[in-house]
Amino acid sequence: MKFFRLSITFVLAFILSTFLFFLDFPFLVVILTTLVFLLAFVVLPQIFTVYRSNNEKAIEKYLIANKKKPIFAYPLALAHGNDLEVEESLRAILAKHNQPYMQNVYKTILALHLKNIDAADIYAQKIDSEPLKSYYAAYIAAKKGDFEEAERHEENISVDWMIHSLHALYAKEQGNLDTFTIESKKAIDGSRGVQKYIVIHSIKHA
Repeated sequence: MKFFRLSITFVLAFILSTFLFFLDFPFLVVILTTLVFLLAFVVLPQIFTVYRSNNEKAIEKYLIANKKKPIFAYPLALAHGNDLEVEESLRAILAKHNQPYMQNVYKTILALHLKNIDAADIYAQKIDSEPLKSYYAAYIAAKKGDFEEAERHEENISVDWMIHSLHALYAKEQGNLDTFTIESKKAIDGSRGVQKYIVIHSIKHA
């Protein structure tokens, strides 16, 4: 189906460019118009799905189509895999992406998944970008049972879904299932794209 849609899109782009040439439009105008057409029908829908979509089924469909890429295999492992498959997907990301930021973030996530809180703390301190640095600092503090410290880190977090995700974690750690349910729903409702999919399915691993 994906190949069929791409084929139709490129056929339409070819027809468009041929029509514009027939009307004696300048070569540069034809090329730019065709590129804009391809961008609108091929690239932008994918960008929307990854970053802004609110449709879980559409997001999962995109992830399945791109599951050979470790960064997209991880959310699928969260949703459908066991703990070992989640671990393997995280290690695949670390093997693929050597940038220090990616290494520190995903080493933190992997350590949390393995319930190695001390290692997670070490890696989280190396994250050089907000709000993720403070998000994981709060997450780790909550896992250690220090909720006052966790709340202090919230001062550097301006993303609503992160705040609700943390509050869901606090509630779960303290055995307050009603608040956990409410805050989890708010975190899911406030997130979008692949991040929404991750939030939905990471709740069971919290």
